Amino acid sequence: MEQLIYLIDDDHAIRCSLSSLLETMGWQTAVYESVADFQQQVTEPRTLSGCLLLDIRMPGKSGLVYLEQLRQQGLEIPVIIMTGHGNIELCRRAFKNGAFEFLTKPIDADLLIETVGAALEHQDILQKERQEVAELQEKINKLSAREYEVTKLIMEGKSSKEIANDLALSPRTVEAHRASLFAKLHINSSIKLMKIYGGLFPPGRVK
Repeated sequence: MEQLIYLIDDDHAIRCSLSSLLETMGWQTAVYESVADFQQQVTEPRTLSGCLLLDIRMPGKSGLVYLEQLRQQGLEIPVIIMTGHGNIELCRRAFKNGAFEFLTKPIDADLLIETVGAALEHQDILQKERQEVAELQEKINKLSAREYEVTKLIMEGKSSKEIANDLALSPRTVEAHRASLFAKLHINSSIKLMKIYGGLFPPGRVK
């Protein structure tokens, strides 16, 4: 997915200067004069890729209030807060709500480029991780209910004999399920199962 830098600032001169600076790096920018303007044009913020440069003090909804709303919605795009009136409390509040960085105006050009570059790299890593998790989850969804249950018991470190006792199955049947689920998950050992899929199986038995 193509990355964009979304710049929200009510100061026209700042929007022009920052977008021009960022474009010298080959980055594409989209500018908005307020949060309301951004919300009107971007109806699905959860699908954004890139980073968000967000001014704090603007007419209407402030940048910090919108940052809080974005985090409540589960938006993971890096948000760089900008302000000409920085103080410790604003900084604390911004980072509490997941801000990637907090910059005070006038913003140093090199610092802005460095920060945006780091934010885009961070977003790229997150997207790759989400894609990897989605691919693993797709494989898990191919398991039968019994294979899923056997998998969770393997995760608990139980042997085939113990699993057979727990599920009232023969050891041979458990081994057949084990071979099938290993093939579906593209692994060849219990160690790889735990290492690759460990965080994707919630605790508790399947009923």
